[in-house]
Amino acid sequence: MTATPSVDDEQLDLAAGLKSALRRLAGTVAIVTSRDSDGRPHGMAATAVVPVSMEPPSMLVAVNRTAGLHPVLLRSGRYCINLLSDAQHALLGPFSQTALREQRFQSGDWRDVAPSTDERLPWLPAAPASIECVVEQTLDHGTHTLFIGRVTQVRCAPRDAASAAPMVWLGGQPVRIARLD
Repeated sequence: MTATPSVDDEQLDLAAGLKSALRRLAGTVAIVTSRDSDGRPHGMAATAVVPVSMEPPSMLVAVNRTAGLHPVLLRSGRYCINLLSDAQHALLGPFSQTALREQRFQSGDWRDVAPSTDERLPWLPAAPASIECVVEQTLDHGTHTLFIGRVTQVRCAPRDAASAAPMVWLGGQPVRIARLD
């Protein structure tokens, strides 16, 4: 006689299967930034960044509720999505590892990272694009909160920098993509 799997076991198997499947889904890497109530910059690496609509222009970021950026986004209601190029791998470590949190804004040429009380958000001029948003809606689902923001500002790199290959994550590691000419 074989044991019937419990609901918990089935959910764990389903989650493991989904995680395995999503490792086959390529995603552009971004650094999402914001400011806390004292004006200090915060950020994290993310691939769960999705355009929602062009009317009104809006973007979604999914943030784990255990991430340090989560309470900052809830309080500030604002974020900046900095899309990374293939040449910006050095930024990943500090923005994806809690132990390196103090190094996050020390690498790269960040703008507006000094403590601020105004509306400026940390952004990366070397990024192919930086998109600032004001949160209009949140939705808690499972372990994450979905922050849907109305786009308030877009900065794009000059054409030659913007044509650089995006940083893409696949199978738990960065991969290079090639243009088909």
